Amino acid sequence: MHLQDLEICRYHPGPYCADSWQVPLRAVAWLAHGHAFETGPTASGLVAKLEAMLEQTNAAYPHYRFRGCMHCGLCLALDCPSPGPIWSQENLLVPGAAAVYLAPGGIVHYIHEHAYRPPREFMDAVLRCPEIGSPAYLAALRSVNGGAEPPLQSIEQSRGMLARFVHRHD
Repeated sequence: MHLQDLEICRYHPGPYCADSWQVPLRAVAWLAHGHAFETGPTASGLVAKLEAMLEQTNAAYPHYRFRGCMHCGLCLALDCPSPGPIWSQENLLVPGAAAVYLAPGGIVHYIHEHAYRPPREFMDAVLRCPEIGSPAYLAALRSVNGGAEPPLQSIEQSRGMLARFVHRHD
């Protein structure tokens, strides 16, 4: 799936859809063969921070993982040896100054292997982002979202809803 960097994102209902936010939800790193993208150096520490954020997302919001792994279409089109699947089932929600950014987990692969350079405002937001799942992260999302609660449920909230659903249908 290709989305232009900073395009309004309507990937999937819930936290991955702009309609669920009070501020723009902007796509970053939804790359596909045949579509140009920026290349060049990235901010110092960006890749390490993205890798940590992916682990944090996996731990704090495992119930939002979906769409599974995929092979990189850019690698396949370049006839490069496939690195195997790029694990992109985690999607990063990054609070910015006046927007929330949504990036697929494959962003690290795109930076390493294809010299992808995300927009500066996204890189700045990543480097400022509190640990995902922390109270500070939720506060940052709430703040950028105009004080409204982010459309994101904790794993505990999700389990509680599932338990209530199962109980009603027993």
